[in-house]
Amino acid sequence: MRLHGSEGSLNDKESPGRRLDKARATVFTKELALLAGLRQHSAFTAWEPTFGGKFPRQTYDNIIQEVQNILNYMALISYASNILHNHDDNETDQATWLKDFRRLVRSVDVTSQELTSTLALLSASVTNGNPLPPYLHAPEPYRLSQKLEAIDADILHVSHIMEPGYAAFAVMQIASSLISDDMGKLIK
Repeated sequence: MRLHGSEGSLNDKESPGRRLDKARATVFTKELALLAGLRQHSAFTAWEPTFGGKFPRQTYDNIIQEVQNILNYMALISYASNILHNHDDNETDQATWLKDFRRLVRSVDVTSQELTSTLALLSASVTNGNPLPPYLHAPEPYRLSQKLEAIDADILHVSHIMEPGYAAFAVMQIASSLISDDMGKLIK
């Protein structure tokens, strides 16, 4: 939404961006509480009797850590994308690059339902106690840089490294790759 500029005014309580921020904060808070509860359950497994075999605590702790990493990367992407909305357009040199960047991002489809679908499958698998579908692969990280360079080869040139949007773009690209890596570890 921020990349496309369809967020609207954050001062308006009914704007899509404001509602999304509120929902994002709610989900983030719930996720942190759930992770704390999972860590607490993991700590209690040391005193549980081992009827039927020992609880795979290391595997459980690894899953908790991967989910925490994904949550951290998503929060980082959210924070980094704020620059694309909150930048002062009065600075002409930077505003020109950022406007060009936004224009190019609007021309490519940057939404990916693969990550959401994979998370839904993982959730259903854990909730229902069923295995994941066979041959399920982690979603590939979105390669926005390749798509942007195909449209305008100069937009990501190293001469733009001082642009605030350039740094935000780099953070979002790296974090999305790390999310994909951690999703692959969760699926295994």
